[in-house]
Amino acid sequence: MLKAAAKILFSSLIILVVISLLGYGSFMGVYYYTSTPEFCSGCHYVEPYVTSWNNSPHKEVNCMNCHEPTGSLGKLHSKARGLNYYISDITGNYIEPIIDAPFISDARCFGCHIGQIKGYPNAIKITNNRDHLGYIKNEQKCSSCHIETGHEINIGVNKLFK
Repeated sequence: MLKAAAKILFSSLIILVVISLLGYGSFMGVYYYTSTPEFCSGCHYVEPYVTSWNNSPHKEVNCMNCHEPTGSLGKLHSKARGLNYYISDITGNYIEPIIDAPFISDARCFGCHIGQIKGYPNAIKITNNRDHLGYIKNEQKCSSCHIETGHEINIGVNKLFK
C-alpha cells in the first residue's frame, strides 16, 4: 500500500515537472516570437515607430529591452499589456491618442548606460556625468530629456501637441 502511494506521488511529481517545463517553454517561445521588431511592426499603430527605430542609435536593441519592466514578472507584465492593447484595438475600447502605451523602464536605460548589461559595448556610459546624477536625485525620468532617443517620433504626444 505504501509503495503504491509512493509510486503515485512520484508519477504525479514527474507529470507536474513535465507540464511546468512544457508551459514555460511554450511561454518563452511565444514571448521571443512576439518581442521582435518584425512582430511589433505588424500593428499599423506601431509600424511608424519601428521604421523610426530602424534609423536610431538604438536599432540594435530589441523592443523588450526598453519596453518592459525588469525581471521575470516583467515578461508577464509586458505580454499582458500587449494582449490588452490588442483586445482594446479589435473591440474599439480605447481613447485616442494612446500615450501610455510606450512603457519605458528607466532601469533598462541605466542597465545599458552604466554598463551592467553586457550586450551593448558601444552604449554611451553616464557613470561620470554629474548632470545625470542631479536628474537622478530629482527623480526625473530619462524620457524627460531623451523623449526621441529610441524613436524620432512619438505618435501620441505628436497628436496632442501639434
